[in-house]
Amino acid sequence: MSRAKQTLLAAGGGIVLAVVFAAAMVAWNAHGAATPEDKAAENSAERSASVSSASAGRPAVAVATTVAREMLFEERLSIAGSVLAKRFALVSARVPGTLDQVFVDAGDVVEAGTTKLFQTDSLKLEQAAAIARQQLTVAECSVREKQALLEKTQVALEQALADLTRYRQLREQNAIAQQIVEHQAAQCRQLETDVRHTQSLIELAQAQLEQARLNYRIAQKDLSDSLVTAPISGRVSLRLKEPGEMAAAGTPVVRIDDGSLVELSVFVPAEYYDRVQPGATKLRARVGSVLLTDLPVTFKSPTVESRLRTFQVKALVDAPPAEVVPGALAQVELILTARQGVGVPGAAVVQRDGQSVVFTVGPDGTARRKAVELGLETDGWREIRRGVSAGAAVISMGQSMVDEGTAVRVVEEAGR
Repeated sequence: MSRAKQTLLAAGGGIVLAVVFAAAMVAWNAHGAATPEDKAAENSAERSASVSSASAGRPAVAVATTVAREMLFEERLSIAGSVLAKRFALVSARVPGTLDQVFVDAGDVVEAGTTKLFQTDSLKLEQAAAIARQQLTVAECSVREKQALLEKTQVALEQALADLTRYRQLREQNAIAQQIVEHQAAQCRQLETDVRHTQSLIELAQAQLEQARLNYRIAQKDLSDSLVTAPISGRVSLRLKEPGEMAAAGTPVVRIDDGSLVELSVFVPAEYYDRVQPGATKLRARVGSVLLTDLPVTFKSPTVESRLRTFQVKALVDAPPAEVVPGALAQVELILTARQGVGVPGAAVVQRDGQSVVFTVGPDGTARRKAVELGLETDGWREIRRGVSAGAAVISMGQSMVDEGTAVRVVEEAGR
């Protein structure tokens, strides 16, 4: 090659290198001067392009959808409780003594004021009543005796006064001595005193008669109280003593429960105290196979139990089913809050980038991510306070396999 050609090639190569270097510098300066917004847009475009290219490169994900719907959401507190008898009686002896008989056993049906329950010391009390009756008879006789004595004294006084009148007439005629008149006058005064004394004896006898009557009534009452009848209607739930045992006042012999009116009782943690309002708060309960609904709270304890930090709540159940009996276990749900809202299946809500989201299916057959604000949860459904409206179909199966823009294929629709 000639020297002139070599010189020309060298010059051309240098020009090419210079052009390439200049282009590289321009590109570097342009990249370094880009704003953060430009970078974010570029990254988003790259991700979208990546997702689109990935979606285009793989088959659509099979999903199932469920329609969001209006429903009732409740905040519930589940607690184990008990069924209690609203009316019950621990029946003890009115008159202390040995139990003669116990007429009922556990499970027996009793009627208020009619059914005999037990009796204490009947023989002793019968004898005491008989003695009191005799004392009453004696007091009545004593009154009649004093009244007869009064009549006798009054007759004697009348006769003495008549004699005194005649003696005075005879004295005026000097037919008798003055001493006889004075003696007769003294006898009249004595008889007048006897009348007053007899009247006092009658008053005393009458008071003693009234006392005897009261004693007889007490003895009769004690005898009557020795036989105890049922104070309320219901069933005997406990028989606590047997014949021959001592029955003291205040010591129960039997317990009666009235099963026609029962109440549910639960103990609620203290932090819910201000959220439970009698008459407004409701509860539902399951007792065996029986479901009791819409029972308003009828009682809230005025204080919190200091050891367990709980308070008692009760609800009445009038005419309960046969299975709802005192002592039964109740699974209670206390309804703290209840409101209507838009609900979706709980499984449809997933976490993405620290947010709660659901996925819907766009018109182009791709997944669309919706950020949502959650509320209450009821029976596996989540309340959506904001982000999805009623009637929207959300992905409820396969949602963990999709993201924004993922191609999907709906294989099942629920709630349409």
